[in-house]
Amino acid sequence: MSLRNASWSGYALLVAFLLVSAGVTPVATAAVDGAEIRDIEYAGPGVVASENEQTYVTAWQPASITVVVAAEQGTYDLCIGTEGSESTILECTQIQATGSEQRVTVDVEQWPMNATGEQVLTAEVRPSTGGEALATASRPLVVLPAEGDADGDSLSNQRELEYGTSIRVADTDNDGLGDGAEVNRFETDPTNTDTDGDELSDGVEVNEHGSNPNEVDTDGDGLEDGVEVTTYGSDPTKGDTDGDGLIDYEEVEQFQTDPTVADTDEDGLEDGPEVNIHETSPTAVDTDGDGLTDSEELTRYETNPTEIDTDGDGLEDGREVSVTNTNPNQGDTDGDGIGDGTEVENGTDPNDAPGSGINPLGVGVQPTTAILLISLLAVIGGGVAIASGKVGLPSRAWMSDRQREQDGETPDSRSTHAQVSTPREQADQPLSDEDHVFKLLDEHDGQLRQSAVVEGTGWSKSKVSRVLSRMEDEGGIKKINIGRENLITRPDAVPEHAKSPFEDI
Repeated sequence: MSLRNASWSGYALLVAFLLVSAGVTPVATAAVDGAEIRDIEYAGPGVVASENEQTYVTAWQPASITVVVAAEQGTYDLCIGTEGSESTILECTQIQATGSEQRVTVDVEQWPMNATGEQVLTAEVRPSTGGEALATASRPLVVLPAEGDADGDSLSNQRELEYGTSIRVADTDNDGLGDGAEVNRFETDPTNTDTDGDELSDGVEVNEHGSNPNEVDTDGDGLEDGVEVTTYGSDPTKGDTDGDGLIDYEEVEQFQTDPTVADTDEDGLEDGPEVNIHETSPTAVDTDGDGLTDSEELTRYETNPTEIDTDGDGLEDGREVSVTNTNPNQGDTDGDGIGDGTEVENGTDPNDAPGSGINPLGVGVQPTTAILLISLLAVIGGGVAIASGKVGLPSRAWMSDRQREQDGETPDSRSTHAQVSTPREQADQPLSDEDHVFKLLDEHDGQLRQSAVVEGTGWSKSKVSRVLSRMEDEGGIKKINIGRENLITRPDAVPEHAKSPFEDI
């Protein structure tokens, strides 16, 4: 009796034609009256595995069962069935024995539903006229239903064959992710350990680093995930692992800094500000080699960390600070008109202007003491002179306006008494940093970009940033962020659209 044919979808046959032999020595074989069953073999796309003499077949795919029979000449019935929770006859066919060994094949298009799970396949040879079985044989068999999950990986048996994975192994590619998770959740290839080819297995990406097993460069920083983990120790999910303002790729390929350390050279300045603001080297503690660390120059002495001699006086900044004790930001520390470098070269003291150390008394007293003594003598002597009439009282030039008006003096008549400025007061005074910025603001109607301050002053970006921050803290200016740059304005020149909505409340 043949099995009822059932429709079978045309899935790509991922399992090549496989001939499975259950063993050379038949199990439970009996020979009666010259008939015996010598072997049972399985073949066809439905046969998916054989393990420990147990064969695994899919219930929804065709398979063939071949029984090797030897019997005396005559007509016999060969019946094949299963024994499990229920007994099922799959096929009975009549054979004509010739006295020698012959192979009888039975095709099974689809296994009956009550024949799935662990079964025992049986074969019997009986006389065609009826009677007891002349020979019997049995083999262990597992029939896998389409919607079952033999390996418990959350991927059905039928879908396992569609993806080319093992029905018997939960993690076919042994990457640390079950086949079901790879297909249903991560959309990775369950037969490829490293789906994206970034040198990290799918399981390592998901379970250890949280990176995307389908993306070579999860964080888009220019470094492949595998390179970040195995070579640089950086985080494949963060573009800037150490948070210093430089993406990992820039640190590795452009600046040769450590993407996992914010301050590679340990000079007290993070790598990002060194590159983007101060224009110093993030791998050199002392960028200009003047004997002062970049951090000391910026935060303590306010010198230029990219210029050996900030004030251009011929003395390196480090030497001015550590040896000559002069001001590295002022070319003429003592203001005597001679540059510090020239004074050092000539053997004079760059911290002592001519006359500042005069001792008119000719005794071993300090200048401060001498000045006090001279002042005291002048007061005493002046009092004596006035008392004796040798020195007159102050002239009218020092009288108050009220006193002059009482004497009948008009404002016009006082013009002749205007004080005359000294040559030193008439000399042009150098602009302070703040005045320089205010001058630029006045020249640009009270508003200009921060980059224009750099161009207008010739200062470094870091100095401009420091000066502007100080001026803003003091209330002298306002900095308004526009895109990637700041707009500098006087407080009374802030554009209406840039004001805070809370300013007028």
